[in-house]
Amino acid sequence: MSSSNISSLQIFQVIRYGTLIMIGVGLAKLGIIPSDIGRFETFLLWSGLLTFFWVSGIINALMTNYGKSDTEAQNRLFFSTFLVLSAVGVLMGTILFLFSSFVTELAGIQLESSILRLVSIYILFNTPGFLIEYILWLKNKREGLLYYGLLLSFSMMVATLLPVGLNLPIEYSLYGLLAIAVLKFLIVFMLLWRYSLYSIDFKQISILLFTAIPMVLSILISGSSEYIDGLIVKARFDNMHFAIYRYGAKELPVLLIIANTFSTAMIPALAGNLTGGLGQLRQKSTSLMRWFFPLSMLLMLLSPVLFKHLFNESFIYSSLIFNIYLLLVIPRLVFPQTILTAMGHGKYLVVSSILEITINVSLSIYLSGIMGLPGIAAGTLVAFCVDKAFLILVARYKYGIHLSSYLKIWEYALFSGAALVCFAISVYLLQHLG
Repeated sequence: MSSSNISSLQIFQVIRYGTLIMIGVGLAKLGIIPSDIGRFETFLLWSGLLTFFWVSGIINALMTNYGKSDTEAQNRLFFSTFLVLSAVGVLMGTILFLFSSFVTELAGIQLESSILRLVSIYILFNTPGFLIEYILWLKNKREGLLYYGLLLSFSMMVATLLPVGLNLPIEYSLYGLLAIAVLKFLIVFMLLWRYSLYSIDFKQISILLFTAIPMVLSILISGSSEYIDGLIVKARFDNMHFAIYRYGAKELPVLLIIANTFSTAMIPALAGNLTGGLGQLRQKSTSLMRWFFPLSMLLMLLSPVLFKHLFNESFIYSSLIFNIYLLLVIPRLVFPQTILTAMGHGKYLVVSSILEITINVSLSIYLSGIMGLPGIAAGTLVAFCVDKAFLILVARYKYGIHLSSYLKIWEYALFSGAALVCFAISVYLLQHLG
C-alpha cells in the first residue's frame, strides 16, 4: 500500500474532524443560543458514544481479513461487512428507539427522548456509510476518496448551517444530518454494486465476527477512559475545577486521528506480508515521529502563554493538564497493537485494555488525592504507557517480533527524552506566569 494512499485516508479523517469543528464555530457565529447548540452536540455525542466501539472493531476486522484474502473473497468481504454493520445498526437503533425514555432515566440526565429517537434512525443509515472510505481506500481510489471527503464536508455544513441561517429551529439541522446519512447509505449501495459481490457468505461473516468481537471489546474498554476521567473529576471536585480540567484535557487531536488512521491502514499490509509490513511500519512511524514530537514540544512550551491569553488567567492551570495529555505522543507513536490485530490475536488487545482501564481508574483516584487535577491526567498517561509496554512484550516474547523491527528505537528515545525536558520547562514557565 503506497504512502500516498495512506495519506489520503489520513487527510480524509482530518477533513471530517475539521468539518465538525467548523460546524460548531458556524453555529456559534450564527448566534444560536447555547441550549440549542447543546441539543445539537448531544445528538453528536450519543450517536458517537453508541457506535464508535463496534464500528471501529468491525472495520478493523475487515482490514485484517482483507489482507489475507484473494480478490474474489475480498469483493465478497465488502458486502459481508455491510451486512454486519447494518445488522448491528438495526439492533442498536431499534433498542434505542423503543427504550429512549428508559435510557434517559438510566443515565440520570435531562434529555429529550425525541433526540434519542432521531439518533436511533441516524444510526441505522449512518453506520453502514463508514464503509465508503474504506472501499475507496482499499481499491486505491485516492482521488475519489479525497473528492468524497470534500463533498461530504460541504454537504454536512450546508445541511446543518443553512437551516439555522434561515432561522429554522435546530431540529432542522438534525434532519440535515439524517439526510446526509441517507445519502451515504445510497452511496454505499452504489460502491457495493461496482466493487463487491451481492452474495451472502455465512462462513465469511462468522470469521468477520470472530475477528471483530475482541477488537470491539478492546475499543469499548479503552475508549471509556475519557468518560471515566470526567466522572472522577465530577466526584472529587467542584464545577469550577471540572471546567478547568475539561479545558486542559485535550489530546492533540490531529495526532489522535492520524495515528489511529495509520494504525488501521497498516493492517492489510501486515496481514498480507508480515516481514514487509514491519519494514513499512518502521519507516512510516518514523515520519510521524518527526512531525508530531516537535509539534507537541512546541505546544508544551507555548501552552502557558496560550491558555492565559486565549482564555483568561483562571484557565492558565489548564495548560498543565494539557501538557500532560500532550505527553501521550510517547505511547501513541508505537504500534504493537497494529501488528497483533493484523495477526488476528485480538485477545491480547482485550487483556491490555482491561489492564489500561484498571490502572487508569485506580491510579487517577490515588494521584488526584496527592496532586489534584494533574494527578488524574498523570494516571491516564501512565495507563497508556503500561498498555503499550504490555503489547510490546507480547509481540516480543509470544511471537518473536522485536521492537527494533517496527520502531527506530534510538530516534524514538531521543524524541521522548526531549518531550520530557520540554514538559519540565513548561512547568517552570507555568510557575512563573501563575
